[in-house]
Amino acid sequence: MKKFLATLLALTMLLAMAAPALAEEVPTVSVMEAGGTALYQPYLSPTLVGLLKIQDIAGVKIEWNIPGGTNDEIQAQYLSILASGNYPDIIKWQHNNSYVGGVAQLYQDGIIIRLNEVIDQYMPNYKKLLEENPQVAKTLMDDDGNYLYFTVINPLNTELEKASVTWWGLMMRQDWLDNVGMEAPTTIDEWYEVLTAFKEGDPNGNGEMDEIPFDGGSAGIGLFMPAFGISSGAYIDPETGKVGYGEYGEDYKAYLETMNKWYAEGLIQNVFLDETGAPTATADNNIYADLSGSWKGLSNYWEQRLPMVLEKNPNADFVAVQWPTYVNNSDVFYAGDYGMGYGDRVSVVITVDCKNIEAAARLIDTMYTEEGTNLTTWGTEDSDPFNATQEWTGGRGTYYIAEDGSFKETDWANEICTNFYDGAFPNKYRYAMSHASWPRWGAAEYIMATREDTYVNSSKLWALADNSLEYPAAIVLSVDAQKAVAEIENMGTYIAEMQYKFITGEEPLTNYDAYMEQLQKMGIEELIKLYQEAYDRFMARGN
Repeated sequence: MKKFLATLLALTMLLAMAAPALAEEVPTVSVMEAGGTALYQPYLSPTLVGLLKIQDIAGVKIEWNIPGGTNDEIQAQYLSILASGNYPDIIKWQHNNSYVGGVAQLYQDGIIIRLNEVIDQYMPNYKKLLEENPQVAKTLMDDDGNYLYFTVINPLNTELEKASVTWWGLMMRQDWLDNVGMEAPTTIDEWYEVLTAFKEGDPNGNGEMDEIPFDGGSAGIGLFMPAFGISSGAYIDPETGKVGYGEYGEDYKAYLETMNKWYAEGLIQNVFLDETGAPTATADNNIYADLSGSWKGLSNYWEQRLPMVLEKNPNADFVAVQWPTYVNNSDVFYAGDYGMGYGDRVSVVITVDCKNIEAAARLIDTMYTEEGTNLTTWGTEDSDPFNATQEWTGGRGTYYIAEDGSFKETDWANEICTNFYDGAFPNKYRYAMSHASWPRWGAAEYIMATREDTYVNSSKLWALADNSLEYPAAIVLSVDAQKAVAEIENMGTYIAEMQYKFITGEEPLTNYDAYMEQLQKMGIEELIKLYQEAYDRFMARGN
């Protein structure tokens, strides 16, 4: 009996000693993401309640590495780590904008792993989504069929999903339209009529002909290019389905002829040389001074611009205007290049140094579930017991489900966002991760549910356009192609100079053929060929 008790006591002690070890067996995954200069950024991710619960569900703990500082300092830290040969398990970054050659080159340089086998073995939720959405899968693989990264995925199936990535377009003064007795224009001819009325009808009511019918600042006149079936830079020709270059060809000449006519008649002003257009302040000042009738605007202008105009004119109001219809087919209206793609500019990669690929994959796969998407978008439901385990939440959640089934943020969630408001856009830095671009599927309703009605309605209107002119955002040129394109695209300065001269009349359009010949000498045809080859490879993916 004594021997039995001694054995039992020894076993009990061993189990007691093993308990802490067992508790520590939750795998740890190291994650690096960009920090920032704002005070909240370095510690925001580690305390996001949605991400805390995702770790709990996945049974994985994140060890954070969040470089902070200026943009240059953060970029230097990123490149230093990549050059060190000692990588964290996961890196979330704007890789395609920060590393020459982007994600594809990270793979070629032996920094990240191919994910096909990882998805097959450890990621059933993500694999199912790819299988059910082949059009999305096509854009997420490379030309050789490799999956190399994870990202926020917007299926772009619904009105809200398209509107959630559409936040700029043509805008004008509704009160000016009322004053001249006209409706918002839908065609190029109607635009001409409205702009003429703005010029001649004294819509601001000050008794002077000081109106600027269309302020071309901030590259505004480029928004009329789609009406001619073209988009700036590489685009897909709607008539041939082939790659073209917007500032090269007969359609571009037709566009220039219209802009030249409008400029000569005083219907557009502030046509600037460089492709970035006028400094924002220039366009803004004309809006604030009650001088501009129409312009390139953002969905937040009712919040960010209109209040200042109302100080000058208490009757002022803005209205979003649809993209003008295609001159060759009045039933179609094309959008400019929104860069509308299924993915996000921020991507998540798994490095070759990842010590537990299964744990890393399980963490990311959890984010792609319906619950994971809610967690990375809205945080935790108010009634969720998980909140009680988090000291900083005080047992409170960040959203609740209304009677109509829609999600609404809680009062507490709104309060904790007060100090994290980005004044440039109506986008709060929140308890969840809607701004942080962690992998998830959909969740466009969050963006619309947390923004003003004018923002939502303008985004929906602009999103109604046909986006088939857009060169696919998912295409990333090879490093060699990028170098070749960079050399050829030095012609950009020439294109901008000639656009300015053609529109202002400094260079007569009778010299347009000479302009075309000069672009040919500078390599425009080779440039189009490089983009066409990349496009053809993209279209062949998955076949």
